[in-house]
Amino acid sequence: MTRQISSINARISEFDLLPESAIISVKELSFISGRSRSSIWRDVGVGRLPKPVATGIQSRGWKVGDVRKYLNGDI
Repeated sequence: MTRQISSINARISEFDLLPESAIISVKELSFISGRSRSSIWRDVGVGRLPKPVATGIQSRGWKVGDVRKYLNGDI
């Protein structure tokens, strides 16, 4: 678990350097936004955050460009 948190912290610390097309997970988005996973999915449901893109059979993630708009309140 500690290794996973370290990995998330490393990606989040470089969030401003990530390209718009990079994909982040719900865990990373939760860390960045300070919102729970439930709140994030609720935001998707009401259209405050675009639907995530498929990254695997049961995996989803958001484009960094969409996350930046979400965090800035532009969506």
